[in-house]
Amino acid sequence: MWRFAVLPFIAVATGIARWLAQGQRNLYTMMRTRYYAPDPDLGWRVVDDGPPRLGLEVLAAIAGIMVGLVLAAWIIDRWARLRPWRRGLRGALWVASALPLAVPMWAFARGWLPAGAQMTAPAGVAEAPAGVVDAALPGLPAGTWVVAEHAGTSVTATIDAGGEDFEARFPRVHGSWRGAPADLTQPMAAELWVAAADVDTGIDMRSKHAREDYLHADRFPRITFALTRVTGATAAAGGAVAFRAEGEVGLIGRTHPVAVTGTLRAPDAAARTRLGFAGDAPLVLVEAAFDLRIADTELAADRGDFGKDTIGVRVNLVLRPGHPISSGGME
Repeated sequence: MWRFAVLPFIAVATGIARWLAQGQRNLYTMMRTRYYAPDPDLGWRVVDDGPPRLGLEVLAAIAGIMVGLVLAAWIIDRWARLRPWRRGLRGALWVASALPLAVPMWAFARGWLPAGAQMTAPAGVAEAPAGVVDAALPGLPAGTWVVAEHAGTSVTATIDAGGEDFEARFPRVHGSWRGAPADLTQPMAAELWVAAADVDTGIDMRSKHAREDYLHADRFPRITFALTRVTGATAAAGGAVAFRAEGEVGLIGRTHPVAVTGTLRAPDAAARTRLGFAGDAPLVLVEAAFDLRIADTELAADRGDFGKDTIGVRVNLVLRPGHPISSGGME
């Protein structure tokens, strides 16, 4: 009867090998993964249809199947010893024992991340010294810049919860920035928001849990950000401007001050074309980051569910001149 455990055992062993080689010790299987690929214009771009990641729960299920097959074989040997259909039952067990092999075979067949790709948003947002504003993006018009719906626009929170690290991503960002890119000493303001219901963690059930039990999207449909002032700006590599700013995040009915660091870049005509805009259309690419202390938010009651005290938030925006859309009463 133990021979019925051979193929499931091979499936578990190869599944563990895949799990170890994936680079992240995830508990739950992801049918498709999100990863970051190098991009000449955005720095990094998000790819949402990456190779799957096996989770411990599917490996445990295969191990359970292995035990069940051995038990079923023992029952058949005892109960169906003299029955004519015993051979058919044992044949069915052989078929069932081979099925778990499909899981690691499918995972390996989908391949690996491409060279240079990363599973998490790359670190390294440039930081500017506070109190010094001595850089800008010359040649760009002052006025209102709206967030363009684009693959380069998103808000991503990195979370440690449930025994694993994962990302909660909001692919649609709404809002605008009013200011003068060519003179960052001038007054400016930004108002951005994402829909709490848009949260995507890569696993449908986990996204539903985040949306309903943590963000309470039914009562607090929007997560907001307001830029209050720029406190520093200096030149960075590649013609970018590194900045430091103060802002406020509206989350689950409360407002939290945050310190923001990031970069502003004005892509050239070739880059604008690659990004899908007219070659003469002015653009500003924004990359920013800040941290939220869980204890300071309405998530404090659930902080035992989190493995870290902070949630790192990364904002990527493609801005173009335009007219702001009314927020309709941001929560």
